[in-house]
Amino acid sequence: MDDVLRQACDRAFQYPSATLPRRHGPRGYSDYQHYKPWLRDEYAFRCVYCLWRERWEADGQHGFGVEHVHAQRADPERRLDYDNLVYACNLCNSTRRDVPLSLDPTKEALGHHVQLLGDGVMRASTAVGAETVDLCRLNRPLLVSARRRILNLIAVLGNSQAREAVEALREMLSFPPDLPNLSRLRPPEGNARPDGIAASFFERRKRGELGELQ
Repeated sequence: MDDVLRQACDRAFQYPSATLPRRHGPRGYSDYQHYKPWLRDEYAFRCVYCLWRERWEADGQHGFGVEHVHAQRADPERRLDYDNLVYACNLCNSTRRDVPLSLDPTKEALGHHVQLLGDGVMRASTAVGAETVDLCRLNRPLLVSARRRILNLIAVLGNSQAREAVEALREMLSFPPDLPNLSRLRPPEGNARPDGIAASFFERRKRGELGELQ
């Protein structure tokens, strides 16, 4: 296994260690679901809470949706505020519901509060991390089992020298094929951060700057 593939394996369930600034700033959509293509790119096609990837979901991006950090019921004025939105799998979204989180994933790096153990269990290293694990049920049994299967599969394929194993591992850890072309989108009130489009995954792939692995 080459170094690039090994690094991709290591970050399969790795939370960010630093807060990443918003790259996009679309404005003016009347339906918050229209922000989804922007959020897919912003959060690298995985759930901000459990780190499950579109690539591992049978229905791809359809297993994910737009999540409000500050719930619509509690803060209706921010219902269409892009900076209040994150990308989450449908189960994490529905599990958390309207319960407020002490940890705002748009302002704090989850890597300081939560990390994955080798057995698929999420371990909280702080009180707010423990609250996040509890509210989003990040250690629900089926999710722990699914993470363990992914980790075991990565380990088995990574230890194999067979060409088919390497190709299967690369496919598991690659970007989804349907990267959103954000330059074609026209938010009704424009884009507060237009430079972010050039840094999007679609544009990087078009320029030949995007590696194969996520």
